[in-house]
Amino acid sequence: MEKAIAEKKENRFMKELISETDVMFIQVMRDFVDREIMPVRHLIDADSRADFKLVQELQGKLRALGAGARGMLPPEYGGMGVQSLLSACVFLEELARGDAGLACASGGAGWAMRPAIAGFNEGYNTRILDDFSAKLTGEEMYVGCFAMTEPEGGCNIENIDMHGRGIATTARLDGDEWVINGAKMWPTNSGIASLYCVICQTDPDLGDEGIALIYVPVPIEGFTFGGFEDKMGFRSSREGGFWFDNVRVPKDYRAAGPGKDAELLHDNLIYARAFSAGWAVGPAQGAFDEVLKFTQDRLAAGKPIRQHTIAANMLADMAIGIQIGRDCYVNAAYMYDHPDVYGPKCSVHNLSRTSIAKVFCCDMAVNVTNRAMELMGSYGYVTDHHVEKYLRDVKIIQLWEGGAQLGRMDVARGYYNYDQFHKNIFYDRVHELREKAPQKA
Repeated sequence: MEKAIAEKKENRFMKELISETDVMFIQVMRDFVDREIMPVRHLIDADSRADFKLVQELQGKLRALGAGARGMLPPEYGGMGVQSLLSACVFLEELARGDAGLACASGGAGWAMRPAIAGFNEGYNTRILDDFSAKLTGEEMYVGCFAMTEPEGGCNIENIDMHGRGIATTARLDGDEWVINGAKMWPTNSGIASLYCVICQTDPDLGDEGIALIYVPVPIEGFTFGGFEDKMGFRSSREGGFWFDNVRVPKDYRAAGPGKDAELLHDNLIYARAFSAGWAVGPAQGAFDEVLKFTQDRLAAGKPIRQHTIAANMLADMAIGIQIGRDCYVNAAYMYDHPDVYGPKCSVHNLSRTSIAKVFCCDMAVNVTNRAMELMGSYGYVTDHHVEKYLRDVKIIQLWEGGAQLGRMDVARGYYNYDQFHKNIFYDRVHELREKAPQKA
């Protein structure tokens, strides 16, 4: 048996599943992270509290590599035409190993543009893609924002059982214009984006038919930004809240139309679940790399920490979780990319599979970064090492897109007809008895 002295990085992925382009993406991003991000990684959080110049410089270099919207825009609009979810995931895993938050500006822009690319409203979407691609080639940072989450909505919008009825932001058609009112919280690139893809509802009684994805260029009259959030992690990404007060945009600024917009929204959520799984594996791998080196160099009871059985077991559990998570998201993304074999991209099956990947990878990443800190003790807690930042950054990936709880509900949908609003045979009777019961003072 060949004696293994180090992991073979080239064998992290099944070569039968990833393309030569994917292999190139992985290597390009791995080299970029090691060359451009790791030497300044400890400065990124401090810069985010200052002038953001270091972050913007790194984001500019990422744009040049084709990250985000430029990578997925069709070639006729100056993009690279990368539509593969798997390609996006492996690219992002490597980037997140460097700094997970850096992916947000470009990734958020790509997420915002996907409905325009897929919906392809011939009128407006042609103009918007032309305009967006032209500005992407400029010197200034130009990004989009997928405006979904609302202040009091929790995960209502991601919850397919709600059928759009949890969307509080409204779009009313007045002649040839949409009039938008409402508020959004947490969207990536809020406050810095020039184009917002806003999730609205035109009529809650219409269900999915009432869901509308409408593009809003900013600045525009009636749009107010409240300020950036001060966050535990993801310091290199900016999020905040904003309001629409009778914001008017032309009728053809809608991504597609009734029914189609709901499909575009659900497809974006399926895409993002797998995307987030790869996003979470990156920090887990980074923390594992850090603790593997630390436990080699640090002695305890006369020998390296990792030569103690308890430490070897902990490191083995971390490696198991990372590799299973990677295999899980690769499989889910591969299925999504091959609808001719596995069925439509926007399907309950794909929602379940990508949710499996996201839930597992995020839980694993939180656990791995925590165990890494345990193995490093106080050294893991200080900023001299990277682990404390990995731990802070990875938590939000577990929380977004409905969190681990809604994610598990969506996993269940792939195995039976789960409906959280399934009729309860006792509800009407219990409700009636409660109404008749004497009211306590």
